[in-house]
Amino acid sequence: MNIIPAIDIKDGKVVKAKQGDRDRYHPISKDSGFSSDPFKFIKEMTKIYRPSIFYIADINSLISENHNIDLIKDIASVNKNIHFWVDIGGKIDQRLAKRNIEPILCSENCLSIKNINYIYKNYIHSYDYKNKLLGLDSFKNFDSLYKNKIIFMNIADVGNDKGPDYKYIRSMSKKSSIQYYVGGGIKSTFDINKLEAMGFSGVLVSSLLFKNYKNSFLIKKRAGK
Repeated sequence: MNIIPAIDIKDGKVVKAKQGDRDRYHPISKDSGFSSDPFKFIKEMTKIYRPSIFYIADINSLISENHNIDLIKDIASVNKNIHFWVDIGGKIDQRLAKRNIEPILCSENCLSIKNINYIYKNYIHSYDYKNKLLGLDSFKNFDSLYKNKIIFMNIADVGNDKGPDYKYIRSMSKKSSIQYYVGGGIKSTFDINKLEAMGFSGVLVSSLLFKNYKNSFLIKKRAGK
């Protein structure tokens, strides 16, 4: 079970997610124990947990024509020993063609399957869900042609205190040849253990890694896998 710190970046700052309502995403506060400056955030998070992977969502890319691509490129350049999973809303940008960046294709941004096998052949898939699957339902049928990693991302669970939507998670079919990850609503080590028992390879977490959890041996041990 790999514990992957998830970072939402908006207007150059690390922001706090609010159940997919991206207009309400605001910079994290000092109470979290971390800086909203992405470089400082990653440095502080790495010092404590030593994760091998960070997940970065460029919120501006997801909701507008603006982006944080140059910032993400610089983050990857500074942190060459860390791997980054990056979601920029399905955009293609050569600035992010780096060895330590693996791009993500989200179902919510996949409104056409034309040339998908060629254009996005090296992308991790994210099945985005908010009451229903976002994007084309047929998106789920293409996983065997992509990288062997898939994220189940329930956007409505992101930033809540209710825990993951296990009904949704159980409803998603899985293949033994693919590594599956869960993002959204992970609020305790109980959730991590339960998802591991269900056969998941990792979880994407944010608030769980903040101030009140810095002394968690379980998270420190597994974030570096």
